[in-house]
Amino acid sequence: MAKVSILYPIFRNQQDVLRDLKTIHNQTEKDVDLLVLDQRSGKNKDSKSRVLQLFPKVNWIEKQFKNIAEMMNFGFSRAASDLLIYMPPNIGLKPNLVQAYSDAFQSSGMPGMIFADYAEVLPDGKIEEKRLRDYDGDITERGNFGYVKGYSLKAAKAVGYYDEQFNRAEEYDFRLKLSEHHDLIRVPDVRYDVFISPEKASEKMSVGASKLFYPGEGKYGGFSYLFYDKDEEQEIERAFYNYLKRIGAYLTHENEAVVYGPDEKQSPMVSVIIPVYNRAAFIGKAIDSVLNGKFQDFDIIVVDNGSTDNTIEVVESYIRKDPRVRLIKNKENVIALSLNLAVNASTAKYISQLDSDDEYTPITLEAMTGHLENNPKCGLAISYYELIDEVGNLLEEFGIIKHLEYNRNNILRVDGAGAVRTWHRKVMLEMGGFNVEHFGHYGEDYDLVLKVSEKYDVCRVQEVCYRYRRHADNTDIKREPEIKIYNKTLARKMAIRRRIALNQKLGLLK
Repeated sequence: MAKVSILYPIFRNQQDVLRDLKTIHNQTEKDVDLLVLDQRSGKNKDSKSRVLQLFPKVNWIEKQFKNIAEMMNFGFSRAASDLLIYMPPNIGLKPNLVQAYSDAFQSSGMPGMIFADYAEVLPDGKIEEKRLRDYDGDITERGNFGYVKGYSLKAAKAVGYYDEQFNRAEEYDFRLKLSEHHDLIRVPDVRYDVFISPEKASEKMSVGASKLFYPGEGKYGGFSYLFYDKDEEQEIERAFYNYLKRIGAYLTHENEAVVYGPDEKQSPMVSVIIPVYNRAAFIGKAIDSVLNGKFQDFDIIVVDNGSTDNTIEVVESYIRKDPRVRLIKNKENVIALSLNLAVNASTAKYISQLDSDDEYTPITLEAMTGHLENNPKCGLAISYYELIDEVGNLLEEFGIIKHLEYNRNNILRVDGAGAVRTWHRKVMLEMGGFNVEHFGHYGEDYDLVLKVSEKYDVCRVQEVCYRYRRHADNTDIKREPEIKIYNKTLARKMAIRRRIALNQKLGLLK
């Protein structure tokens, strides 16, 4: 049995200290040191005296801390144990949590962190179990590791403990440091309850996450980073860049320009490629948004992936009216394959993507091709976008999505670079097109953005050129969250390997 300490902070007088700590008293494993850090400005002798009845040997310290990082480091300095379990307020431990964490610690060598599944107890008494993922290399700050975490004292010391310069990203920074040399171990099964306040329950019911459809922590799921305040975003970026620099994956080299030879002729200027499957209700709107734009030197290549509704009939009605609309019939419903078929069929200089249920704005192709023509280092240009509902009404809650957090290093952390994406076709072909093998059904565009950013600039067009439709039949709703996270994590792992190799080739690593 590993020697275990539990750190429990008290932040305010309204905290139900006795309820929380009783669940430590009820542990099947009794050999636990309890460290209570009381940070209340006022005194509450009653709660302390009642706790002392349960834990006569409790180490109760009344002390103020400047931030969580300082508090955690103080806890590490006072823990005479192998494993420090951090138990935040409003938590009820299952009786076997300490034993389960201790067993995982002993059986896994020296893991950096241990975490477990949990259950949320809502104000109305309903219970929602949260089954977490085994750690597989997720380097974003949005992964869910729960609330009650166990830390190896030796591992914490080896990485230099928490960085007290962080006020918002301290745990993210610490986790990244631990993950470089130590395993992060998930203990299966629900091991504790989280008591959800009415305020937090109301926030969880927000429509935000349901309209963005990407798994992750925060009101807006995996896209919560789009709505961080400036200080939080800057801290998270600093922690992430420090991580990339430590592992040798941070890019500093000068990117190249896209060069065309005198014999390279392209016509039309741009191909708009639209993969589609059973989108008869929306494909016409998508095509119309291109045809009605200001810029007219284009063709439209629709790739149907075996639709069973009348999508093909709708597309063919446009072909009869405008020869610039083309149709490729593909029986394999594999998005990356469909995109490659369209790219290979194109003879244009640029490729501009459009999902079959989304729309362009009147200036889209004019703005995107104009930017690429005037910026030869841009291998890819990406605009701002806005979100609309099923009938095309603007979802004002989200405002204009600008992805201002984008750069070629930070793209490894965030979940996308935005839309519309307009590429040099020759750059896409140089990178091998979309990766069908690994990202056939999801993440193919993210993977290609990462590749392009390693050689060419990915430029931001500061105009709203895309209307992203959210509706009940959206493909993202139906796609399993596990696939989304797995594919994005895989794309990042592959990119990190490429970037380390690139820095080595350029002689930038010591």
